Amino acid sequence: MRQWTPGENRGQWLESKEGLGRIQHFTLGSRFNNIKRWNPDLTAKRVRDPPMNRLTLAPFFLLLAILQAPAQDLKDYLRIRRSYGIVESVGVPALETLVGTRVFEVQGVIKGTLRVGNKLSVLLERTDGESQQIDAAKIPDWAIGTEVSARLIVRATRIDENSELHATLIAVAQEEDVRPVEEALMAANAKVAKTRHRASAKLHTSSPKQFTVSAKAPTRRWFVPSDQATPYYAVFIQKHNPRLSYSEAYRIATGVIGFSKRYGVDAQLIVAMVICESDFNPREVSNKGAMGLGQLMPETVQDYGITNPFDSIQNLYGTVREIRSHIDKYRGETGDEYQSLVLGLAAYNAGEGAVRRHGGVPPYRETQAYVRKVINLYYHLLGYR
Repeated sequence: MRQWTPGENRGQWLESKEGLGRIQHFTLGSRFNNIKRWNPDLTAKRVRDPPMNRLTLAPFFLLLAILQAPAQDLKDYLRIRRSYGIVESVGVPALETLVGTRVFEVQGVIKGTLRVGNKLSVLLERTDGESQQIDAAKIPDWAIGTEVSARLIVRATRIDENSELHATLIAVAQEEDVRPVEEALMAANAKVAKTRHRASAKLHTSSPKQFTVSAKAPTRRWFVPSDQATPYYAVFIQKHNPRLSYSEAYRIATGVIGFSKRYGVDAQLIVAMVICESDFNPREVSNKGAMGLGQLMPETVQDYGITNPFDSIQNLYGTVREIRSHIDKYRGETGDEYQSLVLGLAAYNAGEGAVRRHGGVPPYRETQAYVRKVINLYYHLLGYR
């Protein structure tokens, strides 16, 4: 079992929602591309995707001129990034733990390149120090013959947990070129977010536990970097469990954000799950033996090498890894983002065996209520009214 560490916060993108003073967060690949309306019978109807009104990528191109970034290569990279709807990069572990097929922007280190006949590959450093081979049609000169930090847009496929990962490079840019553009945009958006948050917080007093779901578009959003957003998460968490000290709430917020980014899961989904599982009580124990924030069962604790399930960081590590594994499994089986979410949550609650035996969400009152509650709260955190 690879040693876990809290996920990287660097470059994290988060969204804040007007009125409730809470943070919204999207992580690459975990925003469900075909958002559908929730039905009581646990089926899905397609509805039009929610618009992503972001102060979005258009300012990138203005910032390119301002920052005098390398012109054509970076512009092409950002155009491709935008065409795939990518909001942020993920860590290499998101690639290493993938089951199914996804397109990622991976932040990592290119260790070198490889040519076998006419076949080209870049070698991306893995967390174990080895290299992951990524097939490429062409490789820029700056990536040849040296180690370099980079962003790679990659289409990756792994059939199951025991299969080899196959990855193809779509686009690549140097980290030192992308980083200034992102930081400038994030700083501008963070300033706007802070001003609007202060103004709107005076006008709204909605309770975070009162929520409904509708097909209305989400409220207006903006992005702020994680080092500024983590305190907002901490305040939100402490409101759900006032018995937590602020330092522990902040530690939980760091784990939610860090592991969500590291493993390519939406942090808002993790928040919704933890509220439904334990309401952010790290000491929670169920009558079935589930433990901690994400109510991990003893076998899950053992699978992920967790030594203390009541430690917030260790528990969140297992929670994020477990739901990511379930969602990947059912995405591969159904090819549908929404159904993979529904079935993934059902498996998290009742086990994959129950989902398999019943051919879908089991007819257990607890499981059906859990899936509905998490998805309703998740939609609420996404800004639906």
